[in-house]
Amino acid sequence: MPTQTLASFDARLLLIDDQPFNADLVRGMLAGERGIHIDYLDDPARAIEVAEDCAPTVILVDMHMPMIDGLEVIRALKSHPRIKDVPIIMVSSNDNPHTKADGFAAGAMDYLVKWPDRIELAARARAHSRAYRTTVERDQARRALDDSQAVLLQRTRELAAAQASLHEAQKMEALGQLTGGIAQDFNDVLQLIGGHLQLLRVAHRTHEPTLRRLDAANDGIRRGAGLATQLLAFARRQRLQPAVLRIDALLRGMEDLLRQALGGRALELSVDGADALVSLDQVEFGNTMLHLVRNAAEAMGPDGLLSIEAGPARLPGTTDQGGEGRPGLRIRLTDNGAGMTQEVQRRAFEPFFSTKAGSRRSGVGLSLAFGFVKQSGGHIELSSTRGAGTSVTLYFPLVEKQDPAQTAAPARTVLVVEDEAAVREASVEVLRKLGLCVLEAADGETALGLIRQKLPIDLLFTDILMPGALRGQDLALAAAEYLPEAKVLFASGYPGDAGLEDDIFRRVPLLQKPYRLDEMARLVQRMLMSGSE
Repeated sequence: MPTQTLASFDARLLLIDDQPFNADLVRGMLAGERGIHIDYLDDPARAIEVAEDCAPTVILVDMHMPMIDGLEVIRALKSHPRIKDVPIIMVSSNDNPHTKADGFAAGAMDYLVKWPDRIELAARARAHSRAYRTTVERDQARRALDDSQAVLLQRTRELAAAQASLHEAQKMEALGQLTGGIAQDFNDVLQLIGGHLQLLRVAHRTHEPTLRRLDAANDGIRRGAGLATQLLAFARRQRLQPAVLRIDALLRGMEDLLRQALGGRALELSVDGADALVSLDQVEFGNTMLHLVRNAAEAMGPDGLLSIEAGPARLPGTTDQGGEGRPGLRIRLTDNGAGMTQEVQRRAFEPFFSTKAGSRRSGVGLSLAFGFVKQSGGHIELSSTRGAGTSVTLYFPLVEKQDPAQTAAPARTVLVVEDEAAVREASVEVLRKLGLCVLEAADGETALGLIRQKLPIDLLFTDILMPGALRGQDLALAAAEYLPEAKVLFASGYPGDAGLEDDIFRRVPLLQKPYRLDEMARLVQRMLMSGSE
Protein backbone atom coordinates (compact mmCIF):
# COMPACT_ATOMS: atom_id res chain seq x y z
CA MET A 1 0.00 0.00 0.00
CA PRO A 2 1.46 3.42 -0.91
CA THR A 3 2.98 5.24 2.04
CA GLN A 4 2.18 8.85 0.97
CA THR A 5 -0.58 10.68 2.82
CA LEU A 6 -4.11 10.29 1.42
CA ALA A 7 -5.59 13.34 3.11
CA SER A 8 -4.24 15.87 0.58
CA PHE A 9 -7.13 15.25 -1.88
CA ASP A 10 -10.68 13.95 -1.78
CA ALA A 11 -9.64 11.71 -4.65
CA ARG A 12 -6.40 11.17 -6.50
CA LEU A 13 -6.88 9.47 -9.83
CA LEU A 14 -4.28 7.66 -11.92
CA LEU A 15 -5.44 7.27 -15.55
CA ILE A 16 -3.60 4.56 -17.54
CA ASP A 17 -4.46 5.06 -21.22
CA ASP A 18 -2.39 5.01 -24.41
CA GLN A 19 -4.24 8.03 -25.86
CA PRO A 20 -3.16 11.41 -24.37
CA PHE A 21 -6.35 13.14 -25.59
CA ASN A 22 -8.34 10.98 -23.12
CA ALA A 23 -6.26 12.44 -20.30
CA ASP A 24 -6.96 15.95 -21.56
CA LEU A 25 -10.65 15.10 -21.79
CA VAL A 26 -10.86 13.80 -18.22
CA ARG A 27 -8.90 16.76 -16.86
CA GLY A 28 -11.26 19.10 -18.65
CA MET A 29 -14.32 17.33 -17.32
CA LEU A 30 -13.08 17.45 -13.72
CA ALA A 31 -11.39 20.86 -13.84
CA GLY A 32 -14.14 22.45 -11.76
CA GLU A 33 -14.23 19.65 -9.17
CA ARG A 34 -12.37 20.67 -6.03
CA GLY A 35 -10.26 18.06 -4.24
CA ILE A 36 -9.76 15.81 -7.27
CA HIS A 37 -6.26 15.42 -8.69
CA ILE A 38 -5.42 13.50 -11.88
CA ASP A 39 -2.12 11.77 -12.79
CA TYR A 40 -1.70 10.33 -16.27
CA LEU A 41 0.38 7.41 -17.60
CA ASP A 42 0.53 6.45 -21.27
CA ASP A 43 2.97 3.51 -20.79
CA PRO A 44 1.16 0.63 -19.05
CA ALA A 45 4.49 -1.19 -18.54
CA ARG A 46 5.28 1.40 -15.84
CA ALA A 47 1.96 1.04 -14.04
CA ILE A 48 3.34 -0.33 -10.77
CA GLU A 49 6.27 2.10 -10.66
CA VAL A 50 4.06 5.18 -11.17
CA ALA A 51 1.32 3.91 -8.84
CA GLU A 52 3.85 3.47 -6.04
CA ASP A 53 5.18 6.98 -6.66
CA CYS A 54 1.93 8.99 -6.88
CA ALA A 55 -0.17 6.99 -4.35
CA PRO A 56 -3.58 7.13 -6.09
CA THR A 57 -6.89 6.52 -4.34
CA VAL A 58 -8.47 5.32 -7.61
CA ILE A 59 -6.90 3.84 -10.77
CA LEU A 60 -8.63 4.03 -14.15
CA VAL A 61 -7.37 1.46 -16.68
CA ASP A 62 -8.20 1.49 -20.39
CA MET A 63 -9.15 -2.05 -21.36
CA HIS A 64 -7.99 -1.85 -24.99
CA MET A 65 -4.36 -0.75 -25.37
CA PRO A 66 -2.15 -1.94 -28.23
CA MET A 67 1.00 -2.96 -26.33
CA ILE A 68 -0.34 -4.41 -23.07
CA ASP A 69 -3.91 -5.52 -22.55
CA GLY A 70 -5.82 -3.76 -19.76
CA LEU A 71 -6.52 -7.10 -18.05
CA GLU A 72 -2.77 -7.71 -17.70
CA VAL A 73 -2.34 -4.29 -16.10
CA ILE A 74 -5.15 -4.97 -13.61
CA ARG A 75 -3.69 -8.38 -12.69
CA ALA A 76 -0.23 -6.85 -12.19
CA LEU A 77 -1.59 -4.08 -9.95
CA LYS A 78 -3.66 -6.51 -7.89
CA SER A 79 -0.68 -8.82 -7.35
CA HIS A 80 1.47 -6.05 -5.87
CA PRO A 81 1.28 -6.01 -2.03
CA ARG A 82 1.32 -2.21 -1.67
CA ILE A 83 -1.15 -1.45 -4.47
CA LYS A 84 -3.56 -4.39 -4.44
CA ASP A 85 -6.14 -2.60 -2.24
CA VAL A 86 -6.42 0.52 -4.46
CA PRO A 87 -9.81 0.39 -6.28
CA ILE A 88 -9.57 -0.04 -10.08
CA ILE A 89 -12.18 1.21 -12.55
CA MET A 90 -12.22 -0.29 -16.02
CA VAL A 91 -12.79 2.19 -18.87
CA SER A 92 -13.72 1.17 -22.39
CA SER A 93 -15.35 2.58 -25.50
CA ASN A 94 -17.92 -0.25 -25.60
CA ASP A 95 -20.23 -1.97 -23.16
CA ASN A 96 -19.17 -5.59 -23.86
CA PRO A 97 -20.34 -7.85 -20.96
CA HIS A 98 -17.47 -10.30 -21.50
CA THR A 99 -14.94 -7.52 -21.08
CA LYS A 100 -16.69 -6.46 -17.89
CA ALA A 101 -16.76 -10.00 -16.53
CA ASP A 102 -13.07 -10.55 -17.26
CA GLY A 103 -12.17 -7.24 -15.61
CA PHE A 104 -14.16 -7.96 -12.47
CA ALA A 105 -12.56 -11.41 -12.30
CA ALA A 106 -9.12 -9.80 -12.51
CA GLY A 107 -9.91 -7.54 -9.53
CA ALA A 108 -11.52 -4.38 -10.90
CA MET A 109 -14.32 -2.81 -8.82
CA ASP A 110 -16.22 -0.72 -11.38
CA TYR A 111 -16.77 -0.18 -15.11
CA LEU A 112 -17.17 3.05 -17.13
CA VAL A 113 -17.96 3.56 -20.80
CA LYS A 114 -15.94 6.43 -22.26
CA TRP A 115 -16.99 8.91 -21.13
CA PRO A 116 -19.76 9.38 -18.58
CA ASP A 117 -21.19 12.67 -17.39
CA ARG A 118 -18.85 14.89 -15.34
CA ILE A 119 -21.05 14.62 -12.25
CA GLU A 120 -21.18 10.81 -12.44
CA LEU A 121 -17.40 10.52 -12.97
CA ALA A 122 -16.63 12.80 -10.01
CA ALA A 123 -19.15 11.00 -7.78
CA ARG A 124 -17.71 7.58 -8.58
CA ALA A 125 -14.16 8.80 -8.02
CA ARG A 126 -15.06 10.28 -4.61
CA ALA A 127 -17.09 7.21 -3.55
CA HIS A 128 -14.31 4.77 -4.36
CA SER A 129 -11.74 7.07 -2.72
CA ARG A 130 -13.76 7.30 0.49
CA ALA A 131 -14.12 3.53 0.61
CA TYR A 132 -10.41 3.05 -0.01
CA ARG A 133 -9.43 5.67 2.58
CA THR A 134 -11.74 4.03 5.12
CA THR A 135 -10.15 0.66 4.42
CA VAL A 136 -6.66 2.10 4.85
CA GLU A 137 -7.55 3.81 8.12
CA ARG A 138 -9.22 0.64 9.38
CA ASP A 139 -6.15 -1.44 8.59
CA GLN A 140 -3.86 1.12 10.23
CA ALA A 141 -6.02 1.15 13.35
CA ARG A 142 -6.06 -2.63 13.41
CA ARG A 143 -2.26 -2.80 13.10
CA ALA A 144 -1.87 -0.18 15.82
CA LEU A 145 -4.22 -2.16 18.06
CA ASP A 146 -2.38 -5.40 17.35
CA ASP A 147 0.96 -3.69 18.09
CA SER A 148 -0.32 -2.17 21.32
CA GLN A 149 -1.78 -5.50 22.38
CA ALA A 150 1.53 -7.23 21.60
CA VAL A 151 3.43 -4.60 23.61
CA LEU A 152 0.96 -4.92 26.47
CA LEU A 153 1.23 -8.71 26.40
CA GLN A 154 5.03 -8.54 26.34
CA ARG A 155 5.11 -6.08 29.23
CA THR A 156 2.64 -8.21 31.16
CA ARG A 157 4.90 -11.22 30.65
CA GLU A 158 7.97 -9.21 31.69
CA LEU A 159 6.15 -7.97 34.79
CA ALA A 160 5.04 -11.50 35.68
CA ALA A 161 8.59 -12.78 35.19
CA ALA A 162 10.01 -9.94 37.31
CA GLN A 163 7.45 -10.62 40.05
CA ALA A 164 8.25 -14.34 39.94
CA SER A 165 11.98 -13.61 40.13
CA LEU A 166 11.44 -11.23 43.04
CA HIS A 167 9.27 -13.79 44.83
CA GLU A 168 11.90 -16.49 44.24
CA ALA A 169 14.69 -14.20 45.48
CA GLN A 170 12.69 -13.29 48.60
CA LYS A 171 11.91 -16.95 49.24
CA MET A 172 15.55 -17.98 48.88
CA GLU A 173 16.65 -15.09 51.11
CA ALA A 174 14.15 -16.12 53.77
CA LEU A 175 15.27 -19.76 53.50
CA GLY A 176 18.87 -18.59 53.78
CA GLN A 177 18.18 -16.66 56.97
CA LEU A 178 16.23 -19.60 58.40
CA THR A 179 18.84 -22.23 57.56
CA GLY A 180 21.66 -19.95 58.73
CA GLY A 181 19.98 -19.50 62.10
CA ILE A 182 19.28 -23.22 62.38
CA ALA A 183 22.87 -24.06 61.47
CA GLN A 184 24.28 -21.72 64.11
CA ASP A 185 21.96 -23.10 66.79
CA PHE A 186 22.78 -26.63 65.63
CA ASN A 187 26.50 -25.91 65.97
CA ASP A 188 25.92 -24.64 69.52
CA VAL A 189 24.10 -27.89 70.39
CA LEU A 190 26.89 -29.96 68.82
CA GLN A 191 29.45 -27.98 70.77
CA LEU A 192 27.60 -28.68 74.01
CA ILE A 193 27.30 -32.39 73.25
CA GLY A 194 30.93 -32.59 72.13
CA GLY A 195 32.14 -30.94 75.31
CA HIS A 196 30.34 -33.41 77.52
CA LEU A 197 31.60 -36.30 75.41
CA GLN A 198 35.15 -35.11 76.03
CA LEU A 199 34.47 -35.01 79.77
CA LEU A 200 33.04 -38.54 79.59
CA ARG A 201 36.16 -39.68 77.75
CA VAL A 202 38.33 -38.38 80.57
CA ALA A 203 36.11 -40.01 83.20
CA HIS A 204 36.05 -43.40 81.42
CA ARG A 205 39.45 -43.40 79.73
CA THR A 206 40.18 -46.92 80.92
CA HIS A 207 36.85 -48.48 79.96
CA GLU A 208 37.22 -49.70 76.37
CA PRO A 209 33.51 -50.35 75.56
CA THR A 210 32.57 -46.86 76.71
CA LEU A 211 35.37 -45.32 74.66
CA ARG A 212 34.08 -47.10 71.54
CA ARG A 213 30.62 -45.70 72.14
CA LEU A 214 32.08 -42.22 72.66
CA ASP A 215 34.00 -42.55 69.37
CA ALA A 216 30.77 -43.43 67.56
CA ALA A 217 29.04 -40.43 69.15
CA ASN A 218 31.92 -38.15 68.13
CA ASP A 219 31.64 -39.45 64.56
CA GLY A 220 27.99 -38.41 64.58
CA ILE A 221 28.99 -34.94 65.78
CA ARG A 222 31.48 -34.61 62.92
CA ARG A 223 28.80 -35.58 60.42
CA GLY A 224 26.39 -33.10 61.96
CA ALA A 225 29.05 -30.39 61.81
CA GLY A 226 29.54 -31.12 58.11
CA LEU A 227 25.81 -30.72 57.51
CA ALA A 228 25.80 -27.45 59.45
CA THR A 229 28.67 -26.22 57.28
CA GLN A 230 26.64 -26.97 54.17
CA LEU A 231 23.67 -25.09 55.61
CA LEU A 232 25.88 -22.09 56.31
CA ALA A 233 27.11 -22.29 52.72
CA PHE A 234 23.55 -22.05 51.43
CA ALA A 235 22.87 -19.15 53.83
CA ARG A 236 26.03 -17.44 52.50
CA ARG A 237 27.52 -17.27 55.97
CA GLN A 238 30.44 -19.64 55.60
CA ARG A 239 33.93 -18.24 55.93
CA LEU A 240 35.52 -18.16 52.50
CA GLN A 241 39.20 -17.71 51.75
CA PRO A 242 39.16 -16.32 48.21
CA ALA A 243 42.28 -16.30 46.10
CA VAL A 244 42.85 -15.21 42.53
CA LEU A 245 42.60 -18.31 40.31
CA ARG A 246 42.65 -19.38 36.71
CA ILE A 247 39.68 -21.67 36.20
CA ASP A 248 41.23 -23.44 33.20
CA ALA A 249 44.21 -24.57 35.28
CA LEU A 250 42.01 -25.50 38.23
CA LEU A 251 39.56 -27.62 36.21
CA ARG A 252 42.35 -29.39 34.34
CA GLY A 253 43.94 -30.22 37.68
CA MET A 254 40.61 -31.60 38.92
CA GLU A 255 39.90 -33.65 35.79
CA ASP A 256 40.88 -37.02 37.28
CA LEU A 257 38.84 -36.31 40.41
CA LEU A 258 35.82 -35.32 38.32
CA ARG A 259 36.09 -38.50 36.23
CA GLN A 260 36.17 -40.57 39.41
CA ALA A 261 33.04 -38.80 40.66
CA LEU A 262 31.27 -39.73 37.39
CA GLY A 263 31.82 -43.41 38.08
CA GLY A 264 32.92 -44.39 34.57
CA ARG A 265 30.57 -42.10 32.66
CA ALA A 266 32.08 -39.97 29.91
CA LEU A 267 33.40 -36.45 30.53
CA GLU A 268 34.09 -33.74 27.96
CA LEU A 269 36.11 -30.84 29.38
CA SER A 270 36.52 -27.64 27.35
CA VAL A 271 38.33 -24.78 29.12
CA ASP A 272 40.44 -23.23 26.36
CA GLY A 273 38.83 -19.79 26.73
CA ALA A 274 38.80 -19.73 30.56
CA ASP A 275 42.18 -18.10 31.22
CA ALA A 276 40.77 -14.95 32.84
CA LEU A 277 41.26 -14.39 36.58
CA VAL A 278 38.53 -14.84 39.17
CA SER A 279 38.57 -14.55 42.96
CA LEU A 280 37.23 -17.75 44.56
CA ASP A 281 37.76 -20.02 47.53
CA GLN A 282 39.52 -22.90 45.83
CA VAL A 283 38.44 -25.58 48.30
CA GLU A 284 34.76 -24.59 48.20
CA PHE A 285 34.85 -24.24 44.42
CA GLY A 286 36.20 -27.78 44.19
CA ASN A 287 33.50 -29.05 46.57
CA THR A 288 30.83 -27.29 44.52
CA MET A 289 32.05 -28.82 41.26
CA LEU A 290 32.14 -32.29 42.82
CA HIS A 291 28.58 -31.90 44.15
CA LEU A 292 27.33 -30.87 40.71
CA VAL A 293 29.21 -33.69 38.96
CA ARG A 294 27.85 -36.29 41.38
CA ASN A 295 24.33 -34.94 40.84
CA ALA A 296 24.82 -35.31 37.08
CA ALA A 297 26.19 -38.85 37.50
CA GLU A 298 23.10 -39.90 39.48
CA ALA A 299 20.82 -38.49 36.78
CA MET A 300 22.54 -40.38 33.95
CA GLY A 301 22.75 -44.01 32.94
CA PRO A 302 26.05 -45.90 32.69
CA ASP A 303 26.55 -44.55 29.14
CA GLY A 304 25.90 -40.94 30.17
CA LEU A 305 27.95 -37.96 29.03
CA LEU A 306 28.73 -34.83 31.05
CA SER A 307 30.08 -31.78 29.24
CA ILE A 308 31.87 -29.04 31.21
CA GLU A 309 32.57 -25.84 29.30
CA ALA A 310 34.28 -22.75 30.68
CA GLY A 311 34.80 -19.46 28.90
CA PRO A 312 34.11 -15.73 28.88
CA ALA A 313 30.54 -14.44 29.16
CA ARG A 314 28.49 -11.45 30.26
CA LEU A 315 27.21 -11.51 33.84
CA PRO A 316 23.39 -11.72 33.95
CA GLY A 317 21.67 -8.89 35.77
CA THR A 318 24.57 -6.45 35.40
CA THR A 319 25.34 -3.59 33.03
CA ASP A 320 28.52 -1.76 32.16
CA GLN A 321 28.94 1.73 30.72
CA GLY A 322 28.02 0.41 27.27
CA GLY A 323 24.72 -1.01 28.51
CA GLU A 324 25.90 -4.63 28.25
CA GLY A 325 26.45 -7.11 31.06
CA ARG A 326 29.77 -6.80 32.86
CA PRO A 327 32.45 -9.25 31.65
CA GLY A 328 32.67 -12.47 33.60
CA LEU A 329 33.47 -16.15 33.37
CA ARG A 330 30.91 -18.89 32.75
CA ILE A 331 31.11 -22.58 33.68
CA ARG A 332 28.36 -24.75 32.22
CA LEU A 333 27.76 -28.40 33.16
CA THR A 334 25.41 -30.22 30.78
CA ASP A 335 24.37 -33.85 31.16
CA ASN A 336 22.16 -36.10 29.04
CA GLY A 337 20.37 -37.61 32.00
CA ALA A 338 16.74 -37.92 33.03
CA GLY A 339 16.11 -34.19 33.37
CA MET A 340 13.67 -32.50 35.76
CA THR A 341 10.06 -31.42 35.73
CA GLN A 342 9.18 -27.73 36.01
CA GLU A 343 8.13 -28.19 39.63
CA VAL A 344 11.42 -29.85 40.55
CA GLN A 345 13.39 -27.11 38.78
CA ARG A 346 11.47 -24.47 40.73
CA ARG A 347 12.55 -25.97 44.04
CA ALA A 348 15.94 -27.39 43.06
CA PHE A 349 18.02 -24.85 45.00
CA GLU A 350 16.06 -25.20 48.23
CA PRO A 351 17.96 -26.90 51.09
CA PHE A 352 16.88 -30.45 51.95
CA PHE A 353 14.96 -30.72 48.66
CA SER A 354 16.24 -33.66 46.64
CA THR A 355 15.80 -33.66 42.87
CA LYS A 356 15.70 -37.47 42.94
CA ALA A 357 12.34 -38.96 43.90
CA GLY A 358 12.68 -41.27 46.90
CA SER A 359 16.29 -40.26 47.48
CA ARG A 360 17.69 -40.63 51.00
CA ARG A 361 20.37 -38.01 50.43
CA SER A 362 20.34 -34.74 52.38
CA GLY A 363 19.34 -32.67 49.34
CA VAL A 364 21.90 -29.91 49.93
CA GLY A 365 24.06 -30.36 46.80
CA LEU A 366 22.43 -27.74 44.57
CA SER A 367 21.67 -25.46 47.52
CA LEU A 368 25.37 -25.61 48.45
CA ALA A 369 26.28 -24.55 44.91
CA PHE A 370 23.68 -21.76 45.06
CA GLY A 371 25.07 -20.38 48.31
CA PHE A 372 28.71 -20.56 47.25
CA VAL A 373 28.09 -18.86 43.90
CA LYS A 374 26.00 -16.09 45.46
CA GLN A 375 28.49 -15.50 48.27
CA SER A 376 31.25 -15.28 45.65
CA GLY A 377 29.38 -12.48 43.86
CA GLY A 378 28.25 -14.73 41.00
CA HIS A 379 25.04 -16.02 39.46
CA ILE A 380 23.69 -19.55 38.93
CA GLU A 381 21.10 -20.78 36.44
CA LEU A 382 19.37 -24.13 35.97
CA SER A 383 17.60 -25.41 32.88
CA SER A 384 16.31 -28.90 32.28
CA THR A 385 14.09 -30.88 29.94
CA ARG A 386 12.45 -34.07 31.11
CA GLY A 387 14.09 -36.99 29.34
CA ALA A 388 16.75 -34.83 27.66
CA GLY A 389 19.10 -33.70 30.43
CA THR A 390 20.04 -30.80 32.67
CA SER A 391 22.32 -27.79 32.37
CA VAL A 392 23.71 -25.88 35.38
CA THR A 393 25.51 -22.62 34.57
CA LEU A 394 27.76 -20.72 37.00
CA TYR A 395 28.82 -17.13 36.39
CA PHE A 396 31.65 -15.41 38.28
CA PRO A 397 32.90 -11.81 38.01
CA LEU A 398 36.42 -11.23 36.77
CA VAL A 399 39.13 -9.79 38.99
CA GLU A 400 39.64 -6.10 38.32
CA LYS A 401 43.07 -5.73 36.77
CA GLN A 402 43.72 -2.41 38.50
CA ASP A 403 43.59 -4.03 41.95
CA PRO A 404 47.25 -4.77 42.76
CA ALA A 405 46.37 -6.58 45.97
CA GLN A 406 44.57 -9.24 43.99
CA THR A 407 46.61 -9.44 40.84
CA ALA A 408 49.73 -10.36 42.82
CA ALA A 409 48.27 -13.71 43.87
CA PRO A 410 47.46 -15.77 40.77
CA ALA A 411 51.02 -16.99 40.13
CA ARG A 412 51.02 -19.18 43.26
CA THR A 413 50.10 -22.55 41.74
CA VAL A 414 51.44 -25.90 42.94
CA LEU A 415 51.17 -29.25 41.15
CA VAL A 416 51.15 -32.14 43.65
CA VAL A 417 52.05 -35.55 42.19
CA GLU A 418 51.53 -38.48 44.58
CA ASP A 419 50.15 -41.97 43.92
CA GLU A 420 49.05 -42.56 47.54
CA ALA A 421 45.60 -40.97 47.70
CA ALA A 422 45.60 -40.30 51.47
CA VAL A 423 49.02 -38.64 51.35
CA ARG A 424 48.10 -36.57 48.32
CA GLU A 425 44.77 -35.43 49.78
CA ALA A 426 46.38 -34.34 53.06
CA SER A 427 49.09 -32.35 51.26
CA VAL A 428 46.59 -30.75 48.88
CA GLU A 429 44.31 -29.71 51.75
CA VAL A 430 47.14 -28.06 53.69
CA LEU A 431 48.43 -26.19 50.66
CA ARG A 432 44.97 -24.95 49.71
CA LYS A 433 44.45 -23.64 53.23
CA LEU A 434 47.54 -21.51 52.63
CA GLY A 435 45.63 -19.82 49.78
CA LEU A 436 47.55 -21.61 47.03
CA CYS A 437 46.02 -22.85 43.79
CA VAL A 438 46.68 -26.60 43.85
CA LEU A 439 46.54 -29.04 40.95
CA GLU A 440 46.85 -32.74 41.69
CA ALA A 441 47.83 -35.85 39.80
CA ALA A 442 47.83 -39.49 40.92
CA ASP A 443 50.51 -40.66 38.50
CA GLY A 444 53.34 -39.40 36.34
CA GLU A 445 51.44 -39.63 33.05
CA THR A 446 48.66 -37.32 34.26
CA ALA A 447 51.19 -34.87 35.67
CA LEU A 448 53.16 -34.87 32.43
CA GLY A 449 50.00 -33.99 30.51
CA LEU A 450 49.41 -30.99 32.78
CA ILE A 451 53.01 -29.85 32.42
CA ARG A 452 52.91 -30.10 28.63
CA GLN A 453 49.82 -27.86 28.58
CA LYS A 454 52.07 -25.11 29.97
CA LEU A 455 49.67 -24.28 32.76
CA PRO A 456 50.79 -21.48 35.10
CA ILE A 457 52.54 -23.82 37.57
CA ASP A 458 55.06 -22.25 39.97
CA LEU A 459 56.07 -25.34 41.92
CA LEU A 460 56.12 -29.04 41.05
CA PHE A 461 55.91 -31.12 44.26
CA THR A 462 56.34 -34.73 43.20
CA ASP A 463 57.05 -38.15 44.60
CA ILE A 464 60.06 -39.83 43.02
CA LEU A 465 58.98 -43.45 42.66
CA MET A 466 55.45 -44.01 41.32
CA PRO A 467 53.64 -46.74 39.42
CA GLY A 468 54.25 -46.53 35.70
CA ALA A 469 57.23 -45.70 33.57
CA LEU A 470 57.69 -42.09 34.70
CA ARG A 471 59.67 -41.07 37.77
CA GLY A 472 59.87 -37.79 39.59
CA GLN A 473 63.05 -36.76 37.84
CA ASP A 474 61.33 -37.29 34.45
CA LEU A 475 58.69 -34.80 35.49
CA ALA A 476 61.38 -32.39 36.68
CA LEU A 477 63.08 -32.56 33.28
CA ALA A 478 59.73 -31.99 31.54
CA ALA A 479 59.08 -28.99 33.80
CA ALA A 480 62.48 -27.55 32.88
CA GLU A 481 61.49 -27.82 29.20
CA TYR A 482 57.88 -26.65 29.32
CA LEU A 483 57.86 -24.54 32.50
CA PRO A 484 61.39 -23.16 32.85
CA GLU A 485 60.39 -20.76 35.67
CA ALA A 486 58.80 -23.47 37.84
CA LYS A 487 60.47 -24.69 41.06
CA VAL A 488 60.68 -28.44 41.78
CA LEU A 489 60.46 -30.21 45.14
CA PHE A 490 60.96 -34.00 45.46
CA ALA A 491 59.44 -36.24 48.15
CA SER A 492 60.37 -39.88 48.76
CA GLY A 493 60.39 -42.47 51.51
CA TYR A 494 63.15 -44.55 49.89
CA PRO A 495 65.11 -42.35 47.51
CA GLY A 496 68.02 -44.79 47.49
CA ASP A 497 66.39 -46.71 44.64
CA ALA A 498 65.73 -43.60 42.60
CA GLY A 499 69.21 -43.06 41.26
CA LEU A 500 70.44 -40.23 43.48
CA GLU A 501 73.56 -40.10 41.40
CA ASP A 502 71.50 -38.23 38.79
CA ASP A 503 72.65 -34.67 38.47
CA ILE A 504 69.12 -33.38 39.00
CA PHE A 505 69.16 -34.46 42.68
CA ARG A 506 72.03 -32.06 43.33
CA ARG A 507 69.83 -29.19 42.15
CA VAL A 508 66.39 -30.13 43.47
CA PRO A 509 65.55 -30.24 47.21
CA LEU A 510 64.26 -33.53 48.65
CA LEU A 511 61.62 -33.88 51.39
CA GLN A 512 62.17 -37.17 53.22
CA LYS A 513 59.06 -39.23 54.00
CA PRO A 514 57.45 -39.40 56.45
CA TYR A 515 57.35 -35.63 56.70
CA ARG A 516 55.24 -33.34 58.85
CA LEU A 517 52.66 -31.35 56.98
CA ASP A 518 53.71 -28.08 58.63
CA GLU A 519 57.29 -28.77 57.59
CA MET A 520 56.16 -29.38 54.01
CA ALA A 521 54.07 -26.20 54.04
CA ARG A 522 56.97 -24.05 55.27
CA LEU A 523 59.33 -25.46 52.64
CA VAL A 524 56.81 -24.87 49.82
CA GLN A 525 56.19 -21.30 50.99
CA ARG A 526 59.93 -20.63 51.24
CA MET A 527 60.54 -21.92 47.74
CA LEU A 528 57.68 -19.85 46.30
CA MET A 529 58.91 -16.74 48.13
CA SER A 530 62.41 -17.24 46.79
CA GLY A 531 60.97 -17.38 43.30
CA SER A 532 59.28 -13.97 43.70
CA GLU A 533 62.27 -12.06 45.03
